[in-house]
Amino acid sequence: MPKDPIDSLAALASESGLTLLLIGAHALQELGVARQTFDLDLLIAETDKDALATLIESEGYGSVAETENFQRFSHPAAERMDVDVLFVDPSTFEKLDADSAPAKVGASALRIPSPAHFIALKLHAIRNDPKREARDLGDITELLRARSEALAPEELEEICRAHGPQGVYSKLKVLL
Repeated sequence: MPKDPIDSLAALASESGLTLLLIGAHALQELGVARQTFDLDLLIAETDKDALATLIESEGYGSVAETENFQRFSHPAAERMDVDVLFVDPSTFEKLDADSAPAKVGASALRIPSPAHFIALKLHAIRNDPKREARDLGDITELLRARSEALAPEELEEICRAHGPQGVYSKLKVLL
């Protein structure tokens, strides 16, 4: 696998019939927000997590952390970026995938969540780990500045209410 695993994983997933979405900083870049990153973040239906793990491990990666909804893979070669995989239930994945957009990342054709779904994922992450708030609110703010047409204020408020911690919409209004 090359230093940038996107191309290899995208090809392997496609050959295996796995659907995955690119999330994290690489997806943010495709949405118009530049942010440095040292890992690759993917989203997949939890029913496909074992199949994706097998593909990643076939490229020399090993699992180094795992929770019910997340798994991190590292490669023994330090120059190869980590791969983080977030798992969601199949119905949630279907909704995210149905509203995703194609993106050309390197030589790979991948899909990224819509701005609204990307924001919902970030808010969900903040709600589950408040230590992420500063970074993730910064990402949301930059995304909304880059894609000001992406969400009406009332739509953003509803997403904040549904997926974020209490008071997050007020914080975003101040930042915007």
